[in-house]
Amino acid sequence: MGLRTGSASRRGLEEDLKIAYLNTQGIPARYRGFETCVEEVSTRLVRKGHDVTVYCASNSKSKYSSYQGVQLICVPRSSKKFLDYPMRALVSTVDAILRDFDILHYYGTDSSIFTILPRLLSAKLVMSLDGLEWNRSSYPRWIRDGLRISSWLPLYIPHASVVDSVQVRDWYRTRYGRAPIYIPYGAKVSPRCADPDVLQRMGVESDQYVLFVGALVREKGIHRLIRAFNELDTQSKLQLVIVGGNPYSSEYELSLRKMAGKNVRFLGNVWGSDMVNLYKGAYFYASASELEGTSPALLSAMGAGNCVLVSDIQENLETIGDAGVTFRNMDVQDLHEKMSHLVAEPNLVQTYRKRAAERIERFYSWDSVTDRMERLYLSLTERN
Repeated sequence: MGLRTGSASRRGLEEDLKIAYLNTQGIPARYRGFETCVEEVSTRLVRKGHDVTVYCASNSKSKYSSYQGVQLICVPRSSKKFLDYPMRALVSTVDAILRDFDILHYYGTDSSIFTILPRLLSAKLVMSLDGLEWNRSSYPRWIRDGLRISSWLPLYIPHASVVDSVQVRDWYRTRYGRAPIYIPYGAKVSPRCADPDVLQRMGVESDQYVLFVGALVREKGIHRLIRAFNELDTQSKLQLVIVGGNPYSSEYELSLRKMAGKNVRFLGNVWGSDMVNLYKGAYFYASASELEGTSPALLSAMGAGNCVLVSDIQENLETIGDAGVTFRNMDVQDLHEKMSHLVAEPNLVQTYRKRAAERIERFYSWDSVTDRMERLYLSLTERN
């Protein structure tokens, strides 16, 4: 049975929605912010009574055919990044067309072209956009040019486009005269009480490390973070702990390891309660990213009661408000000076910890994000 082609074929308004998420690595979340968002929202939608499916990369390390009530469909993937996403988008789109979903929700502008066919078949389409992808320094020029030229597609093919950043929303409004819907990411607020046994197992001590979490790609600025940290007082016991990886290439990671000083540690990918404890035990969280939407890792760090130090790009300023410290984007010396200041001022760190948790509790909530997504889906299917 294919996608319905008219209102007469809709199920009754009293029934719950059948929703599919496409073009992510899958859940449980194992890579980036898109996957975190899909996991948090999809599992909550299931608890609300909806029928939810997530298309996953076949080696996303998922051991399940379902996860917390969400159905998982694995799609073969390629080890080559710029072939992998379009290939999986095509395969999952064809499969989804045969499964009679009410909503197809795509993640990433690189899947725009694959939404044309389901749109022609009257599927209700939503697309979540990342930051301004064509500015990513890790992408080849031809990829960046293609993304920039086609940046209008998500505003005209899907029935609704979603961004997690006001800054990104305003860029689209200025450029094309129409804006995506703003729905931010969320985070959980929890007491700052790291389990010392968990930290010991990972070779760190509470308040004795600076934490970074994210994909190991050049636009995250991890090389600048390491350079700035390497210049700190060599007598300090403080470590720089880097959590994350890159499923496509190790070249950048190898260059980071070569430049890292003795107090820099790479933990690879860390998930679940181990990651929660790493957030809670950090002296402060730092990110030198030169390009972001709203960073889920930053939100999670703030929710865990971390003082945060981030580059002063607009997306970060929007996220932290007055609840964090910034340095000039791409300025290693300024980053080093701000790091040194926080190391020397534990009372200031404590002040920002409190502000960060309060800001997350006030403005960012996964329950609220889920409610807003659900209202969007219902409005598209005329079930509001």
